[in-house]
Order: sequence, then structure tokens, then C-alpha cells
Amino acid sequence: MRLLVTALATGISVVMGLAVSVAFGQEHSAHWYNKEAASGKFSVILNVPDGTEAIVAVAREKGIDTTVVGIGMDLTFQRKVLSCSPPSCWPPSILLGIDKNMNGRYEADDFAWQWSLASGGPGGADPALLHGDTFLQCEAPAPLLSPDPNFVSVNAYTTYFCYSPDLLGTNYAPTYAVLLAYQTGAGGPAGIMPTSSVLALKVLAGGSSNWTNFNALVDRVTMGDNTMPTTRIDEPNNSRAHFEVMTAK
Repeated sequence: MRLLVTALATGISVVMGLAVSVAFGQEHSAHWYNKEAASGKFSVILNVPDGTEAIVAVAREKGIDTTVVGIGMDLTFQRKVLSCSPPSCWPPSILLGIDKNMNGRYEADDFAWQWSLASGGPGGADPALLHGDTFLQCEAPAPLLSPDPNFVSVNAYTTYFCYSPDLLGTNYAPTYAVLLAYQTGAGGPAGIMPTSSVLALKVLAGGSSNWTNFNALVDRVTMGDNTMPTTRIDEPNNSRAHFEVMTAK
């Protein structure tokens, strides 16, 4: 099931860091969490009371410089979903920021683009929000039936299905496949080639009704670099990561 944003977006705000207040007094947030971790002392906690109101993410761009094929077979993370309301209990997704215009920077306002698609305008999403770039978003094949009793190792490379904006940037492209397919050329119609640069990595939750009363821990995010496994997000002192909360209101 392809994740499609369903909330009506009439305005967008971005907050880097901790919690942000949204409608009905709820709070959506992403931040470091020092009470439970798969390894080390810290994990990241993603809080999404209502996925139609916000997308939250832990993101890393500094030090990310590989290609779609260069990721190799390594795209993993540790997950522990603490609470959710099935069937609105999808695990966290992964977003790979693609430098489509090859200017050495990832500049797409990816979450803003998704909310612009949700607004339901006659022209679809606003392609200007991509700023010449694009992204691959990869999601679990099915929701969870209940929260996780323990940390779960997620091999997103083999189990997640990925999709991207289309070539015009007004909707999603029809390709919906595992990352291997994009590494062998399936993303060409959307302008994503095996050699396209990957300059951003995000683990996220929210953006549709697939997440309700959702809280999850994310830890030890890895992504290959020239096919070598590389830990990207783990502890505050070595991750060079930041947090994003984008609301639709």
C-alpha cells in the first residue's frame, strides 16, 4: 500500500528540534531519548498523535554522500514501536534525498511537497518545492498488529518498497519497488538513476492516517557507502543528525 498523504494542508510550518504544538493541544515531536536504546545510551523517539497533522523525522545530511547503487545491500535500523492504534500502526519509513539536478546539494522541501499533494489542488503537488531535486521514500509492506515488545531489526533494503515524485513533480511516479529495482534502473522514468547522488537520509513517521497515537524508538540507522555498511544515526555525539517536525494546518 503506497503511503499517500490524506490531510488537508492549508499552511505548513517547520520546526528543527523538539516538540511543536499542533491542533487540539497534541504534540508531535522527534528528539533524542536516553531511557532505552538498542545499543549505546540513546535512541531517537518519534511521537505522532495524529499522522494527518504532522510528519516527524530524524534526519542526517552532513557526511551523507553516496549513490543509489552505492548503498549496496545495506539500509537498516532498529525499531521499537511503543504505542499505536492498529490498523494505523505503520512502522517508521525511510527517505533518501536525491540530488537530481547534480548541483552538489539536496534542496527538496520533501515534506512540504507531500503536504502540497495532500491539499488536493487541480495541478497536484507543487513541483517548485522540489527545487530540481527528488527523493525516494521507502515504507514497510504492511502495518503492525500491535506495538513491539522489544527492539526489532529492520532490513529496509530487502523488505521496504520505495516510490518517488514523478518526472514533473506533480504526483507520485508509478514505480513501487524494493530499492534493488532502483539500483538496476527502475527509477529512470522519474529521473532517478543508479548513479544518482544520495545526500540525505531520514527516518520518519506521519503524513497520513497510517499513524495514530504513535510513539516509536529508532536506533542504529545504517546505510551503505560505496557498498560498505556504515552507521549513520546512533548517538548524539556521533550522528550529526537533526530533527524535523512539519505540520499541516
